[in-house]
Amino acid sequence: MKRSFNYNFDRRTKVHTTIKLVIVAIIAVILYYLYTGGFFSAWFISIVLALSALMILSIPRRIVLLDDKLEIQCISDITEFDIRNITSMRKVSNKDMRWIIRVFGASGFFGYYGKFFDVKEFDIVTIYASEWDNFVEITDIYDTRTYVSCREADKLINTVLQAKALCLEQDQELDEELKQVV
Repeated sequence: MKRSFNYNFDRRTKVHTTIKLVIVAIIAVILYYLYTGGFFSAWFISIVLALSALMILSIPRRIVLLDDKLEIQCISDITEFDIRNITSMRKVSNKDMRWIIRVFGASGFFGYYGKFFDVKEFDIVTIYASEWDNFVEITDIYDTRTYVSCREADKLINTVLQAKALCLEQDQELDEELKQVV
């Protein structure tokens, strides 16, 4: 079974990204003219370009459900969950997400991704979202919470739960076969 759910940027994310890029460009031009040939403008531009490149490499692209894995694919990174280790999945409203503060990652620059602090639960969570809406919370057996944004949230949850049931059924069949062999 292979199923893919694509990330879609909403209008708010596109506006935030454009505004941030314009502000950085304006600051770079101002620094260039204020410190012509100086190290300060060169360092600023180099650091901003390096940080932007690192952030762009972590932009989430799609959620892929394979036979026994759930993958969150970014441009250069893949986060994998073994379906058997997922204890719960649920939709989360925007009201619940207002208690989350960014610790390390991006907020609005081509999406929302990275490590965030949940003030309400006093816990660090991971977010892979292209929009601040349609959140699905994935909790694994280690009580690690990961939030993804998916416009087809109900379909994602149902598909993962069906795949998990199928994997557990196959595991039981293998266990029974091993017991018969031994």
